[in-house]
Amino acid sequence: MKPEFAFDVCHDVFAAAREALDGSFGTTDLESRDKYLWRPDLRPRLAEYVADFTLAGRKALAGRALASRSTLFEVFHVGGAERRAAREHLGVGELTWTQWVDEVRARVGAELLRRGMFPPRDYFRTMTDSKHAA
Repeated sequence: MKPEFAFDVCHDVFAAAREALDGSFGTTDLESRDKYLWRPDLRPRLAEYVADFTLAGRKALAGRALASRSTLFEVFHVGGAERRAAREHLGVGELTWTQWVDEVRARVGAELLRRGMFPPRDYFRTMTDSKHAA
């Protein structure tokens, strides 16, 4: 499995989880929101996935040599800043931005794979199984 693909899928789940936690669904139909809510005794909380994703990224990008990539991850991937605004905040050109994003996806994706966060269905299943095994 390519780490970049694992990152992309996990980031999509992360973004959806953040949206659900922030309550920023574009609907007032509460019945449609129920499908996004996981019960604590059946599934791990979305907040745990958000935290684990963020922690995986911080671990993968730890160290002074990766400080700029860590900032990119925090501002763009975790913080949700627009691409242009994040690039301007970092003060880098388009080519550097592209290289850094690719490096972040590869490093964080490898850490997500190592932690068992990909595929997400296995992450949620494993968390559920381990809670019942205890």
